[in-house]
Amino acid sequence: MKQSKITKSAKGKTCINCGASDAYACHYNGPRQHRYGKGRGIKCHDIASAELCHECDQMFTEGSDNPMWETKWDRSEHFQHLIILTNMRRYDDGDLK
Repeated sequence: MKQSKITKSAKGKTCINCGASDAYACHYNGPRQHRYGKGRGIKCHDIASAELCHECDQMFTEGSDNPMWETKWDRSEHFQHLIILTNMRRYDDGDLK
């Protein structure tokens, strides 16, 4: 699968959530995912991704089983917050114009 410049830019970055090394671009998978380009076999637009480590990615992927959030909307809001922080870092690093 071909990676975009945005997803490639995650290489060598730290997790935007916990600071762990080896982050990668994790696409939003919440209730609004179809509004961000999700389709059958297609992930959301790369701009709707956060740079997360494997553990944090799993925390969001498993979703409602995590006691950290009371509802899927709490999980969604947290993920979208991390997307914004990631895009701010991408902009500051020159990976996003």
